[in-house]
Amino acid sequence: MQKTLILGGGIGGIVASNVLRKIMRQDMQVTVVDRKPDYHFTGAFPLLMVGQRTPESISRPLKRLNKNNIEFICDEVIRLDFENNRVFTAQHVLPYDYLIIALGVEYRTESVPGFDEHVFNAYEFEDVIKINKRIQDFDSGRIVFFISSLPFKCPPGPYEMVFMLDFFFRQKGNRSKVELVMVTPEVSPEPLAGPKVGQSVRRMLAERNIELITEAKILSVEKDALILDHGMVIKGDMFIGIAPHWTPKAIRSTGLVDSNGFVEVNPSTLETGIPNVYAIGDVTAIKLPVLEAYAPKAGIFAHYQGEVVARNIACIAQGLSPKYRYTGKGSCIMHTGFGRARYSTVHYFAKPKPFITLLRPSRISYLGKIAFEKYWLNFWF
Repeated sequence: MQKTLILGGGIGGIVASNVLRKIMRQDMQVTVVDRKPDYHFTGAFPLLMVGQRTPESISRPLKRLNKNNIEFICDEVIRLDFENNRVFTAQHVLPYDYLIIALGVEYRTESVPGFDEHVFNAYEFEDVIKINKRIQDFDSGRIVFFISSLPFKCPPGPYEMVFMLDFFFRQKGNRSKVELVMVTPEVSPEPLAGPKVGQSVRRMLAERNIELITEAKILSVEKDALILDHGMVIKGDMFIGIAPHWTPKAIRSTGLVDSNGFVEVNPSTLETGIPNVYAIGDVTAIKLPVLEAYAPKAGIFAHYQGEVVARNIACIAQGLSPKYRYTGKGSCIMHTGFGRARYSTVHYFAKPKPFITLLRPSRISYLGKIAFEKYWLNFWF
């Protein structure tokens, strides 16, 4: 029996494993490996942060994949041996016929002095829980939300979270006593989306009285200050940050990565330079066809990439030509608080330039995001 080994139990790995199992039924062994026992739905982190979700409600044990006849191994990937088609984990040696690398990113908090001591990491499940506890008794002062460096996954995510902080303190009744500051190295919010989207986000930040500082280079964080280049200092009482990203050590040592440490793949097929080895999701470096830039990383793209790779592996395993292609299309819904959300559509492979739309906040977009959350947490498990 042929074996497909999937490294990573995030969105891409979960989708790929389920799609492949559904197509191949009992004709292929499908195994998922992840060092963490549970999956956390990151799309609900902004709601978890402000207390509208519990940790349990957005989490699922990955061992639930077993009921779909998908083997789950909770273990850490140590080394990839492409020559002999096997992967070494801390406790196993796992052979494969097809390999999907979906390990996501790790956070280089140590690369920003003071981050570990003074900052809540907004993309870490445990830290989001801590943020919720901290803001419950935050009565007055300045909260600084910052993006450490580029690239970072889910470009709308930081803005969504700061909008939800604004909503939280307005509901609490002390927004006039809480300053919110957004600091980013971007020239404008979501620059790849184009000037109209950037201006729209800027306007909404201004309407919510959230200060925006762009083109910022973060040097370090102190107990009460964010230190930027050119001697700029931003005082604060609480710091929430997006830490620098890179891929796990086992991936960086393979020779598959570019100068930034991400896996280079064929944009349409997600193939690496190694036969029968694919990479999907945040771990990848997908060059845009019309700009000197890389496609943003987000769960919705990992989802579609997982489907494409799974279907193509099924084709090859059945002696057919792979025919499925990743198109760079997707959609995103950004919570803005007050039971509203903004819906956007994206087509990053469009020519002559990427095509992105961003609608105004609406109740229907909010309900759509809530429905998607319920679908994702129940359908795939």
